[in-house]
Amino acid sequence: MIHFETVLKRSKILNPLKGFKEDAITYEYRRDPLTGRNTTVIKGMIDYISKFLSTDENLLNSLIEKTSIGCPFCPEKVMNLTPMFTEDFCKEGRIRVGNAVVVPNLLGHAERSAVVVISKEHHLKLDEFSPISILDGLKGGLEYVRRLNEVDPSIRFPTFVFNYLPPAGSSIFHPHMQVLVRDRPFYLTNLFLERSKAFQEVNGLNYWHELVRVEKPGERYLFEKDGVDWLVPFAPLRGLNEVQAIVRGRSNFLELDDSEWLGIAEGISTILRFYNGQGYVSFNAFIMSGPIDEHLDYFSVNLRMMSRPGIQQSGFTDAWALPYFLWDGEAPEEPEVLAGKIRAFCKEDKKHTLW
Repeated sequence: MIHFETVLKRSKILNPLKGFKEDAITYEYRRDPLTGRNTTVIKGMIDYISKFLSTDENLLNSLIEKTSIGCPFCPEKVMNLTPMFTEDFCKEGRIRVGNAVVVPNLLGHAERSAVVVISKEHHLKLDEFSPISILDGLKGGLEYVRRLNEVDPSIRFPTFVFNYLPPAGSSIFHPHMQVLVRDRPFYLTNLFLERSKAFQEVNGLNYWHELVRVEKPGERYLFEKDGVDWLVPFAPLRGLNEVQAIVRGRSNFLELDDSEWLGIAEGISTILRFYNGQGYVSFNAFIMSGPIDEHLDYFSVNLRMMSRPGIQQSGFTDAWALPYFLWDGEAPEEPEVLAGKIRAFCKEDKKHTLW
């Protein structure tokens, strides 16, 4: 029922890097099996852009030191420099779960957005994001969503978003997660909901369940942890080491149990350790929910995460006109190659972790 469509194209050039000998560049146009969106896989691109993906450690350390001064999320300042919820919503002013602290967003990206401070440390290397700290952050965000649902049931569509360090669009260095909640879905959420419903109407199947069933024996599947399946998408949304997770049978955040939230946290931590081993320092992730006031048989809670370019004096961004204006995806490496790297890492990583 799910079709993985690929069209191969090649172009010839006289390559100055090879003494102007004739050279061929291969492009794969991949069609996302749910949305139909095109992603272009450019073989060899990852090697070409690798110089932009590393980080100037001296610059990074300098920025860590500078940004720690006056950081509103550091533990000695968080109670004095962050907003508080109104008393009718949260008598304590802020929500605490373990080491995580949930506060209103001073200038949010949705009408009821919050920020979850997920670490006491001002900066974490990507292999220092522990499953427990991530889990505390997720549970803090969930508690906010629960309370909001009680006082305003019309705010039905939550999304959890991680933007870590400036290359990922964060204005604050300190590790945190954004909780965006509003009365209407974001465009991608709405697109996934509409196409998932249409898929079930045509095929009589839940697209997300079927995707896991088809991918599990294949080369893009990574692992399963506590009911959460992890894989590399066939046609990435953006493409720089992009990974996907699916929680089958759960269509919104309020349906997930503790073990499934742990499966998400442990998976995120594992992928971040992989990113760290590849030399990355920055990442984005989002976790998408359906409407929290109803169960949808055709939809599943799902996640995407990706690494971002390094921190350098010259500066480089992979955010440009093609994804922003033309709405196409682009991957600098074949998803199957990336999946092989992650599986090899996980096999070795098991020697050093509890799972």
